[in-house]
Amino acid sequence: MTERQPYFPGADADDRIVVEEMLRDSKSGQWYECREFVKKLIQIHAKNIPRDHWEDIVQDAMIRIDKSLPTFQYHCNLRTWLFGIVRSCIIDTYRKFTHVGKLMAAHGDLHNDVEYESDAFTSNLQATAEDEFIVHEELKNALVALQEYISAHANPKRNRRILDMVILEGSSLEAAAKAVGCSAAVAGYVVRTAQRYVRERLGHSQ
Repeated sequence: MTERQPYFPGADADDRIVVEEMLRDSKSGQWYECREFVKKLIQIHAKNIPRDHWEDIVQDAMIRIDKSLPTFQYHCNLRTWLFGIVRSCIIDTYRKFTHVGKLMAAHGDLHNDVEYESDAFTSNLQATAEDEFIVHEELKNALVALQEYISAHANPKRNRRILDMVILEGSSLEAAAKAVGCSAAVAGYVVRTAQRYVRERLGHSQ
């Protein structure tokens, strides 16, 4: 990201202004910032996918964003919406790898050593893909529940920033606490209670 705007959109930016600028001008710097934010999310959440495929996920995500942005309804903040798109792209890529791995394993009798490596790789991806598919199915409900938590508690702006940094951006509690001017203990409490609220809303056990 640029030093001028380390997160997309900026902490104090108005999502409507950012979206309107992106829709109005395809060469707006907001598109660059959006792409950089997407790349950061992929670096954090696509660690089980070979790095040489990350750029393909970026391209896929940016195509989906460009297509869907005109219908963005502001039911959640823009970064949360982008996170949902990126996660969907990552899940789709996992599933492609799983399918290819199965095909390799099915024909692995020609190369025994490759078969064993393929089976191990496929098994790992299969488990991850199943986990990610569950996340994909519940993602919208989870994001709605997270928004409910933020709206229902004091300091919504502070809490949104903490949750964005820790959950979406992969920052530490200490970094999030420093950014919003509270202690790491407070930031940890916000994250834990938000997670508990989401689990309860989705009907998961503690």
